[in-house]
Amino acid sequence: MPTVLSCPLCSSKNVSLIHKGVRDNSDIDVYICQDCNIKFLSKFNHNDYEAGFMHLSTNTAKLSPQEHLKLCEEDDERRYQMTKKECSSRNVLDFGCGFGGYLSRIQAVSDYCAGVELGHEEREYLNSKGITCKREIDEYEEKFDVITLFHVLEHLEAPQLWLQKIALHMRWGGRLIIEVPNADDALLTLYENKAFADFTYWSAHLILYTEETLKRMILSTGKFRPVRLDFYQRYPLANHLYWLAQGKPGGQHVFNIFNEPALSEAYNKVLKTEKLSDTIYQIWERV
Repeated sequence: MPTVLSCPLCSSKNVSLIHKGVRDNSDIDVYICQDCNIKFLSKFNHNDYEAGFMHLSTNTAKLSPQEHLKLCEEDDERRYQMTKKECSSRNVLDFGCGFGGYLSRIQAVSDYCAGVELGHEEREYLNSKGITCKREIDEYEEKFDVITLFHVLEHLEAPQLWLQKIALHMRWGGRLIIEVPNADDALLTLYENKAFADFTYWSAHLILYTEETLKRMILSTGKFRPVRLDFYQRYPLANHLYWLAQGKPGGQHVFNIFNEPALSEAYNKVLKTEKLSDTIYQIWERV
């Protein structure tokens, strides 16, 4: 008998297959709930993140901490600029902090900052740099004013339970800042680019969110109210054109003639207006 799948958000069994296999496992498929529109995997692998599964899965296992930080510095700086006002003179926890590129920046404006990270190499590196990093959030006794999750929630098997646990470590009126990939990314929905779908679906992204499904997931905890629901486009027009022309990533480094700031800004504005940007960015208040 085939396994009967149920939606991780609304528990409906009215689900449909939308993609056979993921890039690193042909036995895992992608489904969508026809009742609430959330996308999720047919199997949730219990991967060993502590041993560096994320790096092994993205061919970056041999990179040094400094090389990892170099790869992430653009996103880390952007996130710092986007959140420094919220984090000014407050206690900040970055949940799933990696090697701490964001923490190394936000410590300049926060009263105190710390991290949670399963990867032992990352924890050791951050603690050696004087930034407290622990394996589990429950190891912290204090409550935080701001907790950030940058491209983390999509990796969590039971997001409602994690969000409720996170809420216990927040002060009333504190801010939860979340960034996740957009399941309505233009390459998936507007352009229906098969090469991108084959690439972007992978075993570590267990649940994929749209603005509405992320909102519904967070509201289901009863612990937060929305403050800001927004979008951000990380990859420029040149990247999309290369996917459409060649079916490969990295177009921003190849189609350089399209890296004109005004052109990218206009394109990104359209994607944001239509909610087709590659990234969802939300701020919630602890209630």
